[in-house]
Amino acid sequence: MDWNPENYTKGNYFQNETSEDFRKSFEVKPFGKILDVGCGDGQFSRFLADHIKNGHMIGIDSSGEMIRHANHHWAGKTLSFEQHNIENYQPATQFDFILSFWCLHWTDISLSFPNMYNALTEGGRIYALFSSFSSNSIYKTCYELARQHRYEFLTERYINSSNEYQNYFYHVLNTLMKLPFKRLKLNLKTTTVYFPDISYFKNLLLTLPFIKTFPPDEVDDIIEDLLEVFQKYCNRHYGGKLYYETRPIYLEAIK
Repeated sequence: MDWNPENYTKGNYFQNETSEDFRKSFEVKPFGKILDVGCGDGQFSRFLADHIKNGHMIGIDSSGEMIRHANHHWAGKTLSFEQHNIENYQPATQFDFILSFWCLHWTDISLSFPNMYNALTEGGRIYALFSSFSSNSIYKTCYELARQHRYEFLTERYINSSNEYQNYFYHVLNTLMKLPFKRLKLNLKTTTVYFPDISYFKNLLLTLPFIKTFPPDEVDDIIEDLLEVFQKYCNRHYGGKLYYETRPIYLEAIK
């Protein structure tokens, strides 16, 4: 699917907050040839490139609309953008660092991880942050609607069938263990991000690929119901303040 860059920017708030916290924790700061996998609209790539003293970054994304937006608004001497899908990406040169923020969970990691490994120089590093599909506010709100049987397809997806992402963390671990990394560090960390108002959650929902799987004539109603469930959850747990909960996977690897 193609993305609307303006809506993407509005809905990208919590990803930027958690991504910046992760960036600050890097054991070795990126330098040399750097690849940003799933760069989206390119704004966070620009932020990353501005913190690199010696190097050049290439941002890739499968969306042509996003890459056009990124090249128009954020490309420069130390940063360029190209349209590629990491699942079949075969670069002409290797990279010293590969970064990825909130992208890899939307890909087939049995293809993405080997391609990332092969794209690294010997001794190169991967820093990646992506969803574990567990304990996040979107899953919780969808599950609550499914539990209430308000939408048949949600009930079928979250209640009546096995959850394909139930053991996603172990799928990630097993996939990575098949690759000959010299060092591999994989962590789950629960975190919360404050939302100034409910529109931040709405814009986040609208940017996610799974929205495209909803029946088109029910999308507006489902979104409104998800907002209501999220607000009630925050009323109970955070005194009405809006906090997005997430438990992402943090990956650090050395080839």
